[in-house]
Amino acid sequence: MFDSYGLNEQCLELYRTLLQRPDLGRSARLQDLADYLGRTEGDTARDLEALRELGLLVPSWIEGWEYPLDPSVAFERFAARRQREIDDLSDALPSEQLAMGQFISDYANFAVQKSARDIEVLEGRERANQRMQRFRPTKSGWGLITADAATAFDPDNFPDRLHLERGVELRYIYPESFWKKRAAQDLIEFLFQLGGKIRIVPSTPFRLILFDGESAVMAIDPDDTNAGAVVHHSPAVVRLAEELFLSLWNRGVNPFDAQEQAREGGITAQEAEFLRLLVRGATDEQVARKLGVSMRTVRRMAAKLSEQVGASGRFELEVRAAQRGWVD
Repeated sequence: MFDSYGLNEQCLELYRTLLQRPDLGRSARLQDLADYLGRTEGDTARDLEALRELGLLVPSWIEGWEYPLDPSVAFERFAARRQREIDDLSDALPSEQLAMGQFISDYANFAVQKSARDIEVLEGRERANQRMQRFRPTKSGWGLITADAATAFDPDNFPDRLHLERGVELRYIYPESFWKKRAAQDLIEFLFQLGGKIRIVPSTPFRLILFDGESAVMAIDPDDTNAGAVVHHSPAVVRLAEELFLSLWNRGVNPFDAQEQAREGGITAQEAEFLRLLVRGATDEQVARKLGVSMRTVRRMAAKLSEQVGASGRFELEVRAAQRGWVD
């Protein structure tokens, strides 16, 4: 109860005992006092010294005696001391707030390594993450998430939770390979429960975050998240980013409607994306990176589709897939 004053439960019990049994307060009778409390002499001596330092045990006019200070006087002094501390803090707060504001301003200028009127270039993952923490959307936040995004999350400290609880519209687009991870499904279900809107697409080209239709954040290098991020405020760039997001959003599906949405002709959306990338000349490595899957999965997908259409090679697979209308 009085820990903030330095008066713990052991010292409080000793103080109460001395008030009720002043005869035990003689230093010469330390053993009697310790026995009464059921403690050792060492512990009792330590707590007596603590009471002296707090001003709760003071010397009497009679040499060799000490007596406990009256509680009404003692706690009035405690209250006065606390009031002085509050007054000192109140006096210091405006100057501290000013210093904090200056520090934040100085750091913001330092963190933005290169700047133009509508662009912030943030080199390094750490500075990019710190800049992201300063965004406070009031209307919307749209996220295009890549397959390598982290799946671990803490429900109580999830950064988007505060935005969702404030009524900000949050939309997320995840690649199909991310959704297939068990931990990712827990995350997506958690977002749904908080009111987040989610779509699943076969693949996502890079990571993109949009805030309130005013800022677009994307990686400096889509293939290296450690390189940092670029924040665009230009209306033209933000508009382009919105169009890309909405295009993918309209093509996406609700993950809880069906985990595997088969297209007409018997292939999944992920398989259709594989064929589209194949027709564009992508290598197996590029396909794996775009879809967020392993090389083994890419080869297994190619073998399945080839067997399905009776193709003996990649070129023949492309031709027969086009004949069936699986690719544009």
